[in-house]
Amino acid sequence: MIDFMESFYCTDYSQLDGYDREKAKQKAFQAVVPLIMNNELTQKQSVCLRYKYINNKNQAEIAEILQLSQPTVSRHISTAKEIMNNSLQYCYIALTKAIDEYERLSN
Repeated sequence: MIDFMESFYCTDYSQLDGYDREKAKQKAFQAVVPLIMNNELTQKQSVCLRYKYINNKNQAEIAEILQLSQPTVSRHISTAKEIMNNSLQYCYIALTKAIDEYERLSN
């Protein structure tokens, strides 16, 4: 399975010209990632994920900030990534089918 969270936060799309499949994927994920984080994750899962990807903190740093054990932070991140990746997989499938149909109709 694709790790959509790693792809979303670790890929630099700013260098891409025009509007291609990867840019479309990034735009779609930008729209749904905050919704999934706010509606599908617990508060601690969301906070841990944000510290990891947005603030580039490692698990030990997150544990210290949140006053949790490192294994607890690891569990929150792992569970959150699983939820995010499962939800983003559906988004990716729908987006791919929509782009394929758009390209088919354009030709």
